Amino acid sequence: MIRKSWLNKQALILLVIVTFLSLASCLPDSLDVEGIPEVKPQIVVSTQFVPDRSLAVLLTKTFGALEPVNDSVPSALLTQIVVNDAVVSISGPNGADTLFNLGNGVYGGIFIPFQSGEEYTLNVTSAALGNVTATTTVKSIVSFNEIEADLYYNGFGDTLAQINYQIRDVLLDKNYYMLNVQEVERADVIENMINPRAYTRLLDDAGFAGQTYAESFRVVTRDYMPGDTIAVSLSNVSEEYYNFIKLRLDNRFSFVEFLGEPINYPSNVRGGKGFFNLHVPDFRFFVLQ
Repeated sequence: MIRKSWLNKQALILLVIVTFLSLASCLPDSLDVEGIPEVKPQIVVSTQFVPDRSLAVLLTKTFGALEPVNDSVPSALLTQIVVNDAVVSISGPNGADTLFNLGNGVYGGIFIPFQSGEEYTLNVTSAALGNVTATTTVKSIVSFNEIEADLYYNGFGDTLAQINYQIRDVLLDKNYYMLNVQEVERADVIENMINPRAYTRLLDDAGFAGQTYAESFRVVTRDYMPGDTIAVSLSNVSEEYYNFIKLRLDNRFSFVEFLGEPINYPSNVRGGKGFFNLHVPDFRFFVLQ
């Protein structure tokens, strides 16, 4: 009886193997994919205000899903996607200013006194990728009423930055705010501009319109040490830019990075991708103790 059961089991295994080999022999040979039209890359615009209140514009290009792209190291990714051949200018009520090419796709190096309520246009001309433009209006300045930053020990060996602040919502209409917390003492200044790992917090005035608002929050997934210097900034931004950053945060766990591919994000860049935004941040600096 045991012998018969063992034979039945062996026969079943043999049947499975034969069936598999038969099906495999029926599979067609893989075909080389040819004739897929190459998608022309587009310019991607990102803007960031650095702690000295000057503007940095990062220009990269889109890349196709079939292109080999190494995004494990920011510097390796940059060599493949940065746009270094562009002429970049910003025009406003007081004329036009041409930004300097700082390398690695970063353009800036000049201080432009952006005025609240005024409209400014970005113009980018690249020999390889063509021309893109974008226009935005500077929102009114909003400042902290009170703010302090301290180290917080969570009891599990982590040292976080805790921010306590208060603002007064005194502007008319609906308002959208963006807070950034960023370390300012880093060796690679250019990489800090293009991949800042800035902790970002968004809020709107739906629950405190015309009132004072105060809260505390902790900068997570980052250990700080006594003596570290951080910059905390508050910006009044447009609803469109608020939604753009919110989508990025949803995908990047509360940190803003500018090296991601913004294909499905809203954009105000004509002929390209990304977002051109101008605001005047209120920067405060703290040495954590």
